Amino acid sequence: MIFETTASPRKPFWEQAIRFHSYCLVLGLLVLPTSSFAAYFAGPPEILSALQFSSQGEVVFDSQNLPQDSHWAQAEPSTNPPEVDPYSDEAIEEDDPFGEDAGNEFSLEEDPFAEEEIEIAEMPDPFERWYNRPVYVFNDNFYEYLMRPVAQTYRDMIAEDFRIMIRNLFSTVTFPARLVSSLLQFKFDKAGRVIGRVLINCTLGFVCMVDVANEEYGIELVDEDFGQVLGFYGIPSGPYLILPFLGPSSIRDGIGRAADALMNPLFWVVPDFITAAGLTAGFMVNETSFFIEDIKALKEGAIDPYISFRNFYNQRREILIAE
Repeated sequence: MIFETTASPRKPFWEQAIRFHSYCLVLGLLVLPTSSFAAYFAGPPEILSALQFSSQGEVVFDSQNLPQDSHWAQAEPSTNPPEVDPYSDEAIEEDDPFGEDAGNEFSLEEDPFAEEEIEIAEMPDPFERWYNRPVYVFNDNFYEYLMRPVAQTYRDMIAEDFRIMIRNLFSTVTFPARLVSSLLQFKFDKAGRVIGRVLINCTLGFVCMVDVANEEYGIELVDEDFGQVLGFYGIPSGPYLILPFLGPSSIRDGIGRAADALMNPLFWVVPDFITAAGLTAGFMVNETSFFIEDIKALKEGAIDPYISFRNFYNQRREILIAE
């Protein structure tokens, strides 16, 4: 006699997975409350029998209900008040050396080592809509479609050391404006630095193209102009003004630019306008090659590049005047 046995069909994998997760869920619902309760009442199981609840719902511990052989019953209840948590707000307020009752030497209201902040007022811009914005758009298109490609190609073709040498040459040639501006502000230390840089760089700096004064003697470049002279004597900047091709300026700094141009030796030496325009364009391309990435980052990180350039220019000029 032959008995045929038929194996029960194997349940699908997804059904087994659902059942396994169901078991885990039920087990978790049983384990989690127990573990949470044990976290508040740590100790042997017999301590649970000593817990009573008052009418207000407070937990009362009675050691008489514990078995006599339990070490929990032998412990006498502490009569001392609970210690203050050293990390609580009360303990911090009591022992805070920097609180309101602390001495002046620990006061954080005035930092003796903090640098004095310069309050910079916002530059007025009454010409924004009908003049500054259109000129800014013109300058921006000029930069993006002509100046930046030329300066970037120039940067890729000319080594940085040679571009720095050209910058040093222009800086040395235009020293009279910085010298006169320093003297008019009674900054004789800066005037001495200007003279020292010219003498050192023109004698030891390979035709004024190597900044030996800074590299060997630590005499840094002086950044002074006639616009700072006007600000030094209390003349306000006036409205914000964008100059075609030249960029951000103000009424005061526009007058200063004109005075600086008159003190530029190239203004009196260059024979014609075309040569002067070529030298100016070459200087602008060489300077722009150092700031292409900075201008890109400033424009990409600004909600309104026009306002960002205006604020940056205003802050920089006021800081230079205050130095």
